[in-house]
Parts: sequence; C-alpha cells; structure tokens
Amino acid sequence: MANVIGADLKARAAAMFVNFSGLLNKDVLDAGRRIIGKMWDISAKMSEVYPKSDELIIRKGFFKRVYASVPFSTVSEIEEEIVLSLKSEDIKFLPASKEYEFLLRRDILDQQVVDTYNRKVIRVNDIHLLRIDHELMVAHVDIGLRGLVRRLGWEKAVDFCVRFLKGNANYLKKDDWVSWKYIQPVAVNSAGMTMKLSVSQKQLSSIPAADLGEIMRDLNFNQRMALFMALEIRTKAKIFENLEFEDQKAILEELDKKEAAQVITHMSSDEATDLLGKLPRNTVENILTLMSSDRAKKLSTLLGYSSDSAGGLMITEYVSMSAAMSVEAAIEYIKNQTREFETVPYIYIVDATHRLIGVTNVRKLLFADPKDAITNTVFPATIYVHLNDSVKEVAHLMEKYKISALPVVDENKVLHGIITMDDILSQVISIAWRKRPRKPKGM
Repeated sequence: MANVIGADLKARAAAMFVNFSGLLNKDVLDAGRRIIGKMWDISAKMSEVYPKSDELIIRKGFFKRVYASVPFSTVSEIEEEIVLSLKSEDIKFLPASKEYEFLLRRDILDQQVVDTYNRKVIRVNDIHLLRIDHELMVAHVDIGLRGLVRRLGWEKAVDFCVRFLKGNANYLKKDDWVSWKYIQPVAVNSAGMTMKLSVSQKQLSSIPAADLGEIMRDLNFNQRMALFMALEIRTKAKIFENLEFEDQKAILEELDKKEAAQVITHMSSDEATDLLGKLPRNTVENILTLMSSDRAKKLSTLLGYSSDSAGGLMITEYVSMSAAMSVEAAIEYIKNQTREFETVPYIYIVDATHRLIGVTNVRKLLFADPKDAITNTVFPATIYVHLNDSVKEVAHLMEKYKISALPVVDENKVLHGIITMDDILSQVISIAWRKRPRKPKGM
C-alpha cells in the first residue's frame, strides 16, 4: 500500500513540472484547436527569485519565418499541444520577434552559467519549469546527461536501451538539477564585454575569491572579462589576486589605466607589489600616477625591496595607534576604522615619529580598564624584524614565538609594515615548488 501511495505522490509531483525541451516546437493551437504555429520560446519576468513566464513566442514558416507573441495567461492547455484561449485572427505575426530582456531558449538553454552554490561553470541541458495556475516558473536547470539526451530528442530510445541492459542504472533514477536561485547566467555582449547580472552582488561576493578565480578560468576570455567587469571593485581585487600572472596581464590589457589603478589600489599591498614588479616599468609608472599619493608612495617603497626579504614581503595594511591613547579610545578606533580589514591580529603602538613602542591585541584591550593607557596592555617583549631580514629569519621567529604576524621596522625602529603567516607560507611554498625533484624525461 505504501508503495502505491508513494508512486501516486511521485506521479502528482511529476505532473506539476514540465521540461522546457519538451515544449520546444510543439504545435500551438488557437481557441478553435487549429494549428497556428510552433512554440519557439518563452519570455520571463526577472523581478522575482524564480522567473515567471510572461509571453509565449510562436513561430511559423520555414524559409520565411514569422513570429507572434501572446500573453502566457492566454495558454489554456500544455499537454500534447499548447492550446490558447485566443482566436487565430487575434494573433498578429511579424517578420521578426520583438526585443526581450530575458528568454529561456536564447539566454539559458545550451548556455554556460555560473553555479553560485557549487561555485563552478556549468552548461544547461534543459530547464525544469513548475506549473502554477496559468504560469510556468523556472525552478531548476538540468545539467545532467539525461537532460542532454532529452534535449536532443533521444530520451525514449536511450531510456529503453538502458532499461534493457541495466534496469537499475543511476541514469534512470538520478536527476542532476541545480536550483535556479543558485544560477547566474553568463550573458555576454561580446563587443563591449559587458554582462547584466541576474543575482545580487552580495550573492556573488559571498563566494570565496579563490573559487571565483576558478570560475573565471572555466570561462572563455570574453565571458571572463564580462564577469570581471560586472563585479564591484573590492570583489574584482580579491579575484584578481587569485589569478595567475598571465591571466592578470591579459585582463589589465583590456582595462584602461584608471580602472587598472583602481583594482590594484584595492589589492593587498604584498600582492599588488608582486604584480607591479612583473610589469614593464613605464606601465607601473602610469598606474602609480593614478593612485592616491599615500598608496602610490607605499607601493613605490615596497618595490624597492627584494621579493625574498621582509621589506618585499610585508603589507602596509595594519592597525597602529598613538602611545597617548587610552584603552577606551583604542577600542572605539578599532570599531570605527577597521571595517575593511579581514582580521586585526595585533595592534602596534607607536610614538609621534612612528617608532614601534610595543604590541597588543584586541583581547588584552577588552579585559583592560577602559581608562588605562594603551601602553599598559602591551606584551612583555616586542618581537620584530628588519626590512632586509630574510624569509628564513622571519619564518624562524614566527615558529619560535608562535606569532601569526610580525612588525617590520628600519634601523631606527620606525614601523613600515607587517608580515603575516600567509605571506610567509606563500613564499615558502613557492620556494619548495621550485626545488621539487623533476621526473626524468620518458618516465
């Protein structure tokens, strides 16, 4: 009995959905059930999370094709044929279809899309539509092999063969559907390399930059540029940091110098320095002149140090405070001035000439008396490195004292930047990769 009920529920659920590929080229009938043409496409409203059908586009003719659009609310049946509640004389055919913002066949079917949930680029083989009254709603996209077979019109024949050879095959039971809310169409204007996003910037920016970088690599160049240009500047910078130099260079060549300067300005200083160090000198000078003077000065200074020294590895994004500050003022400063920082591992206390006096952290500030001077919260010993210290020396100190970030000072103990564990790891991994044993040729 339970099996019968389960089968009935499954059948009802199946009846609620329709595959878009099954609608393509179906006969469209008027109210008198006379064939007036074939179903060509469906326009949809993009104002909601799940796009709803808006108009049905009908095509007739072969060599001289003409098109008509009717409100989807006039569709009375979607079974073996599509039946309208309109008379044929009320339907006007024109040589070309009118312009639409979003069409299922044109913009989704057989197109590449960005799956923002699994964070990859996929191809849409079919579209799964949910029936709601006289509307269809885009519920899922089908990215599986069975969807492709259905799209090609081979479903019945292939299903029969698979059942004959292996009746319990996963192919017959498993559907590879992705919910529409996780889908971002890669709709590209190739000439201008622009893209109109159908999901929020927030949704895309919630994907880790490394994963977005992987998505970028799965796209062709025009699509890559379109996606990149559609993002807000901070997300652009994060993605840019995770691309290989050749990909970075190709994108920079498509940007004007002002756009390039904006992207590099929002990169971390060590990543920006690495990039600028690989570019031609005149290109670097042009980019630096378009940055704010403070940012340009910092990057110019960093470019003067060896890439395997503390000065070459350090970043200039850190929190420093005057020794005259109280604990209460320091906490307020952190709350208001560090919103863009990913982490604030340490706070560096400096004097009026920016000489390093001591180091503290947020935890020590939170447990201190708000009226105390910030200097009362510093660690007993201040561990630091000099600008020309080697990667090996920096790594040794970090391991010895179990410190995740070290301040970098000059001979006068003036603070210039900090080195984080991430900076050291990336450098050590790079060295290890270069020194890895090579396989002999022919093996």
